[in-house]
Amino acid sequence: MTDEYKKGFWLTLAGVMAFTPDALLIRLTAIDTFTLAFGRGVLGGTVLILCYLIFSKDGFISALRPLGWWGVLFVFVQAASSIIFYAAFAFTSAANVLIIFACTPLVAAIFSRVLFGERIAFITKMAILGSALGLGVVTSGSLESGQWVGDGLAFIDVILLGLLFAIIRGRKQSNMVPATALGLLLASGVSFFFADFPAMAMNQWIWLVLGGAILLPVAISLLTVGPRFLPAAEAAMLTLMESVLGPLWVWMVIGENPGLRSVIGGAIVVGVLFAHSVVRFKSHASEDTGAKSIKS
Repeated sequence: MTDEYKKGFWLTLAGVMAFTPDALLIRLTAIDTFTLAFGRGVLGGTVLILCYLIFSKDGFISALRPLGWWGVLFVFVQAASSIIFYAAFAFTSAANVLIIFACTPLVAAIFSRVLFGERIAFITKMAILGSALGLGVVTSGSLESGQWVGDGLAFIDVILLGLLFAIIRGRKQSNMVPATALGLLLASGVSFFFADFPAMAMNQWIWLVLGGAILLPVAISLLTVGPRFLPAAEAAMLTLMESVLGPLWVWMVIGENPGLRSVIGGAIVVGVLFAHSVVRFKSHASEDTGAKSIKS
């Protein structure tokens, strides 16, 4: 197994696991879409920039210059994705949003193939199909509510997320964390003009700060760095864990029941992801062993 693949896998998985309570925090914050996008954008973007200024030797502005037009595109796509993500939660259930997000691997693979010519491993294609089977079970129950506006917004966000994953992978020589920070701040700037800014209780402030200043910067940094070392489709596949675990957090804490079909379908997805990870790890281990044998 190559060190690069191993690093990418664990960083991406850590980012996904950090993101799994995000839907719950959004529900607990309980404010309008644009106020949420503004607050989280300001907090997340500011924390990312401060961390970059503290821990980076080159400085924030210097880190932006090498990103070029891909970085500019990334900023705008990140901003749009953030706002649409929160809007989707306002019109449909958390389970619906996160289940639809499971389409991200296919979209990421298509963008990577079209934009950067990256091939998709056969085992990954099979895993995507297997995941689709599990998600079909989930969707058969969760989409019966008729919440089509929220579902449509979630599908739009999937397209944007797929593009982000493809850019991160295709431009892996570039660190897109600074562009992510600017994207969050751009989302907050746009949202400022549409936000209601309602009076908030102390617990709402706690959930907003916890999600915006801690969870969001940590998870989004890991998910911006990790996929640089993985095929886009595989990196996006790991994010399917959020589609399964996110609704469970919401169900356990506030009782938004995803339904039996979501549980069964989620179990299928987890099983497919586990099997895919084992096969890919063994494959990379064999390639690494072969490379060492040739050198010796």
